[in-house]
Amino acid sequence: MKHFALGVPVGFCHRAKSLTPPFGGVVIANSMTSANPAPIHYRLGLNQPAHSPTAKRMAEMAEAIGRETDGGFILEVHPESRLGPDPQMFADVQKGTLEFYLSGATLGGVAPTSALPMLPFAFKNSRSVFAALDGGLGNVIRGELARAGLHAFRHSLQNGFHHITTSVRPIRTASDFDRLKIRTPGGAIATDFFQTMRADPGMVPFSGMYEALKTKRFHGQSDPLGVVQSLKLYEVQTYLSLTSHWWSGFTLLAHAAAWNALPADIKWVIDRNVEAYAKRQRADVETVNADGEAALAECGMIVNHADIASIRGRLGDFYMRWKAKYVPATWRLLEAHADGLG
Repeated sequence: MKHFALGVPVGFCHRAKSLTPPFGGVVIANSMTSANPAPIHYRLGLNQPAHSPTAKRMAEMAEAIGRETDGGFILEVHPESRLGPDPQMFADVQKGTLEFYLSGATLGGVAPTSALPMLPFAFKNSRSVFAALDGGLGNVIRGELARAGLHAFRHSLQNGFHHITTSVRPIRTASDFDRLKIRTPGGAIATDFFQTMRADPGMVPFSGMYEALKTKRFHGQSDPLGVVQSLKLYEVQTYLSLTSHWWSGFTLLAHAAAWNALPADIKWVIDRNVEAYAKRQRADVETVNADGEAALAECGMIVNHADIASIRGRLGDFYMRWKAKYVPATWRLLEAHADGLG
């Protein structure tokens, strides 16, 4: 019998003969009816699998918003990049052809400060990250996004701390990164980090990562353990090296004009439910990631703990470069909650 927890298979690893990614299925959307003859219809695009805690919580959030507005606001949730890969969805929410988008590491071009939580080894736990993002550092990021025409909701979602999976060799020390072709989640910090580690970083959209690893376009990739499970990367990757090298999350965005066009009472319902379901999603993903090492070992991955001191030993100039890019006041907002920059 299969047993599931929070949308991720526990104690069961299906290795499909075709090694195809776990995409497909019916678009998640609420199906509420209402006496209102003209409800407002918006769409939310995201890249996460439909069975993931993130997509499930977003669908529950949409249903709750629909109920509490008596069907006056219908939010259709489209997971698995069904509205296009991340670059397209991000461009669409900027243009206003998509109203809501759950963004990952795609914001650095319009909000440079949004990259700071990804600084390697800056944070030791998610609680510290969210203290920064729900507070002063998050206010700076949200201000940058507002100036770019995007409304960012205060409560971001969890993706978690990243580790390295590979098909060619484990990452035990910094030298194991040498000449490793690695898919990154995008952004200048990720590219600089892997180049500093003497790897060969590259990028494909999230929806194309499984195939890129299967065909050996990349030797490895960086993601939290829940993502490795959700995408069944254990089918195309052999080694899991535990590094916790950086944290990443999701920012729920709305096209600013589309958000501002909503009535105040609907905005209030949306804001309240975004907070509630973001916090539930954070807890869900924290649990999945905590159980990930054992689950992926059961799926056949060879697990090791990397020598973090060896990796950090290459990062002295890296930290100096990135600190110089930000005004001191912003860096202090980071340092107020980060516990690994010293």
